[in-house]
Amino acid sequence: MKASEIIRQDAEQHGVDPDRVLTFIGERVENGQASILQNGDSVLLLTKIGSGDVELHLYTLEQPMALMKSLKHFISIIEQTPIRRVYGKADNSGIIKMLESIGVDVQESDRPEYNWMAVNRG
Repeated sequence: MKASEIIRQDAEQHGVDPDRVLTFIGERVENGQASILQNGDSVLLLTKIGSGDVELHLYTLEQPMALMKSLKHFISIIEQTPIRRVYGKADNSGIIKMLESIGVDVQESDRPEYNWMAVNRG
């Protein structure tokens, strides 16, 4: 499945206008503010928010076991980049628990607009 299809379906499942989401992501990627990673039926949006810091947003259609595999893949890629810290606004505590179960040291965010962060151990 193409990244745009995953993002569209995920947005629809969360009651968000998929056209607005895709436009927003397209503009950020085009101007270099963001990049996307895809593994299976999951897409990870990485948006620059400071020197070495990125915001993460996950779009997924995967069941937990497949999602764990995709998260591990994304982490292995991020560990090999100059990214220092990643931030998120998880509204699903299951994602935080999943990250912790695969070895991510999830911490309380030092930025008020995010509810969690992790330091790149790579």
